[in-house]
Amino acid sequence: MSDDVWILGIYMTKFGKRPDDDTVDLAAEAAQHALADAGVTMADIGVLAAGKLMGGAGGIGQSIQKQIGQTGIPVYNVANECATVATAMRTAIMAIKAGACDYGLAVGV
Repeated sequence: MSDDVWILGIYMTKFGKRPDDDTVDLAAEAAQHALADAGVTMADIGVLAAGKLMGGAGGIGQSIQKQIGQTGIPVYNVANECATVATAMRTAIMAIKAGACDYGLAVGV
């Protein structure tokens, strides 16, 4: 088993006013485009790590998971000030390195 973990896809929502979209809508959009960029689907994902700074992590990961149609995988919600998205990425990376899954998804909002 290799210690290498690769980032296969990324996406960032376009900056601007989006009064009809909430945080979960924006996160789901970013997640779906990142999956497409990576050439995988949610069925391939074995762990979801979601970071949300404002208001704490709460259940943001479960809300994203529900919106993009994936359930039944571990979801980790993290909040770590300016390092929130880095902590979400580290959480997914550590699950992969531990052999818990082959693909992980990290989302930061």
